[in-house]
Amino acid sequence: MPEVSFLRAETTPVAVAPELLELSRTSAAPPFFYWEHPARGMAIAALGSVVELRASGKRRFEELSSRAQELLSRIRLDTEAAEPRDGPLMVGGFGFSDRESAAREWREFPAACVMLPRLLWIRRQGRCTLTRIWDPAREKRPDDPFPRSQTAAAGACESNLNGAREPETLAEQRARWRERVERARAMVKRGVLSKVVLSRRIEIRRTGVDPARLLRAARNTRPGCFSFWFARAQTALFGSTPELLVRVEGERVSSGALAGSAPRGSSPEQDRALGEALLQCAKNLEEHEYVREAVRSALGAVAAHLKMPPKPVVMRLPEAQHLFTPVEARLRGPHSVIELAGRLHPTPAVCGVPRETARELIEREEPGRGWYAGTVGWMDRAGNGEFAVALRSALIDGPRMFLWAGAGIVAGSDPQTEFAETEAKFSALLRSSGIDRAG
Repeated sequence: MPEVSFLRAETTPVAVAPELLELSRTSAAPPFFYWEHPARGMAIAALGSVVELRASGKRRFEELSSRAQELLSRIRLDTEAAEPRDGPLMVGGFGFSDRESAAREWREFPAACVMLPRLLWIRRQGRCTLTRIWDPAREKRPDDPFPRSQTAAAGACESNLNGAREPETLAEQRARWRERVERARAMVKRGVLSKVVLSRRIEIRRTGVDPARLLRAARNTRPGCFSFWFARAQTALFGSTPELLVRVEGERVSSGALAGSAPRGSSPEQDRALGEALLQCAKNLEEHEYVREAVRSALGAVAAHLKMPPKPVVMRLPEAQHLFTPVEARLRGPHSVIELAGRLHPTPAVCGVPRETARELIEREEPGRGWYAGTVGWMDRAGNGEFAVALRSALIDGPRMFLWAGAGIVAGSDPQTEFAETEAKFSALLRSSGIDRAG
């Protein structure tokens, strides 16, 4: 952390809230961070970085929670009446593993990274503020950036994506997936594992994709999901995830269990039938119960009055249906959202049971997961905030786009069914991208 006596921050209301996604098209230097939950009427956009904090190892969440709170406490606010949630905020995320990824495409995404933005827009229910943050010993108060024309920016990002090709054919992917699932099932049958979440990665060579266009579309098609976008100097991670890891609002903490999947139906009647079957499916209920128990155990250590319905409900997304259990509790003492994210991550929804055995298998077979199935979000100076699991996501690295999708493997898993589940999850972004997969 830079040696400064204090930083300064100024928060002002914005009379006409801009389209925050369009701020990505300014000439300002990266990083750019975006976060939105349409159903809650909340969006964040951040440009530039005053301070960036990084960490790795088993205590990365605790370390960054402490350092981030210390940094936020050293900011002199020019608008004392501003609420903590109006800014300043720390934004960023954590990889699936506590070790740095060796995969080149994740070179700008360390095991843990949160930043204090230079310019921060926060929109809640139509009310928008802009917070400027700077180090008075080194720089002047930053100006509001001047956006480039939308026409020029769109031309630089969008092009013909039809016929985008994957280096590996679908048949080759299917065969390799079957081998991996059978190895995992053998470990389950031997009692080494109860569940493990395996993921597939596909690489698509394409000529351009516009995350802003995709996230705008997500507002209408996936309003209950978290849209996120973290653009670095050369690479960018973006996605639309349905899974909240944790939210902290004062003493109130919210989380959830999301595990167990079924396809969508081609008619309302078939869709309902598939959802009802999911609620009765022993294999999916087993997967879901592992997650419920993990969330209950993690939050039970720090919270009271934990509320968890006895049975899950069906969450319907355009690409799939999932079993979902909401979780609410009251914290017994002060705990930041980053600290709680570390207690929960990784849940059995993205890792497995037992956690360490499953994680060792995943890190051995999938060294390139990076921030996929990690967590992305924000925290204010009071420790409030929210982090979501980085699912339904893609990483752009020059002319390549990488996507990941996972499926929980238990004793009753069928490789073909699980493969179809991952294909459905890939479609969450591919359809919106207009990509016609070839090969």
